[in-house]
Parts: sequence; structure tokens; C-alpha cells
Amino acid sequence: YDVNRRLTLAMRLIGIGIRGISKFYAFMCLPKPVFQKSYDEIVQSIAVATDAVKSKVLRKAAEEEKKISVEKGQLEGLTVSGDGSWRKRGFSSLYGFASLIGWFSGKVIDICVKSKYCKECEYWQKKEGTAEYDEWYELHEPNCNANHSGSAGKMEPDAVVQMFSRSESTYNVRYAYYIEDGDSKTFKSIQDTKPYGNFAVTKKECIGHVQKRLGTRLRNLKKEVKNLGGRGKLTGKLIDELSVYYGLAIRRNTDSVENMRNEIYATLYHKISSD
Repeated sequence: YDVNRRLTLAMRLIGIGIRGISKFYAFMCLPKPVFQKSYDEIVQSIAVATDAVKSKVLRKAAEEEKKISVEKGQLEGLTVSGDGSWRKRGFSSLYGFASLIGWFSGKVIDICVKSKYCKECEYWQKKEGTAEYDEWYELHEPNCNANHSGSAGKMEPDAVVQMFSRSESTYNVRYAYYIEDGDSKTFKSIQDTKPYGNFAVTKKECIGHVQKRLGTRLRNLKKEVKNLGGRGKLTGKLIDELSVYYGLAIRRNTDSVENMRNEIYATLYHKISSD
């Protein structure tokens, strides 16, 4: 029934499975809405539909980015930025993902999920070495959720490299420029892998992260140098202002290093002026 599909989708969106659904219905004095077999079929149906929509949306975003890039005269390939996230902080997470975002459109054009864990593999582990296990694993291996080995910190570089490697087959396009978020490991992985053969991907710095680094270094300097901070000196508010104007100076003068330098120093001179 449609109501069961909607219920399952809503509960899965907040991380609740069939046990949580059954418990909720029990507290509400309602009969169990679905049994395990029906629930599994609904989840599979939702997964297929979601994947189809995802592919369509990403392809549309990639086509839009290609169109804008051509209009801007950038014919060698797309400019993308990448970033990753994990299920929990630190490098002990079993799950992580990375996404690529088109520079001109600001839309996500590809995503890649990395996992060190598979529920089915865990269930079948006790039967490993049997003929039944071998038969199951042969069918399961191509779709196994455990698609990453190594540290969780390596998930982002591996995911980005995978997305670069499939850009030509998926969208018939190359990612010519990669805007880095400050993690040099990712771009180094792209360089080492050479997803486009002799065609070299060019790195660009993310202005937001450059701006952030200035603030971080000023705060560290304030801690290291005695009497540098305090009223009328290098306060937290002043550091924030210097960081913002530093970023603006870069963004406003991307076509002129000299003008960029002059505007950066103009901010400094203005802030240290006694007038």
C-alpha cells in the first residue's frame, strides 16, 4: 500500500528501521503495519527510485555546468570543487562520502559514498568457508557496500579520484581544474592516479580556505607573542575583520596581482592607522 511506502520512507529519512516502526505502532496501540518481507521489498523499491532520481539530477547539473563553461570560453574542461564528510568526527568512522560541485553553477554534479562495513557480510561471516557462503558471495560481491579499505581519512581522496576517473564515461567531460579546500592529499591522489592520462588537472586554491588560514595564523600568533592581544591591539574582532577584507581583496582582484596586493595592504594600513 502507498501508506506503507510513505511510512517506510519517512522513517528511513530519520534513521529508523522496521524495529523502530513496530515499537512506535505498539506504543500507539496500532497493529504492526508491515512484516519483514514487505519492508525489505519497500526499501529496495525506494532505493531503486532514489538512485534513478539522483542520477537524473546529477546529470542535469553536469550538463548545465558544461554549458556555462563553454559560454565562459572554458573549453578544456570543467572547474570543480570537492569536499568530504564522515558519519562521525575523527578517522574511526566506517562511512564517508565526497561530492564534486560545479564552479559556475554551484550545483553538485557527482557524489561517491565510501564504506568499510557491510551488514550482509557481517551476517554471512559465520558461514565463511562453506559452499553456501561461496554461492552467496559470488552474487553479493559486485554490490557489496564495503567498497573501501584503509583509513577513514583516505575515503575523501579515494572518492574524488573515483569521480574524476568516471567523468568521461558518465558525462563525456573532463574536470580540468580542481579547487582545493586545503587538503593537499586529495589533489596529490589525483596527480598520482592521472585519470586523464597525459592531460594534467590544474589545482586552484579555495579563497574561503585561504582567508580562513590567515585568521588561524593570526590567532596562533596572538597566543605565542606576549602582549599582542588585548584592548586596542590584535583582538578577536579585529582578526575576523582582517580575514574578511583579505578575502574580499583577493576576490575583487583575481585578474591583477598588483591590485590585489595594494588592496590587502590598504586594509592593513587602515587598521593600524591612529587617525
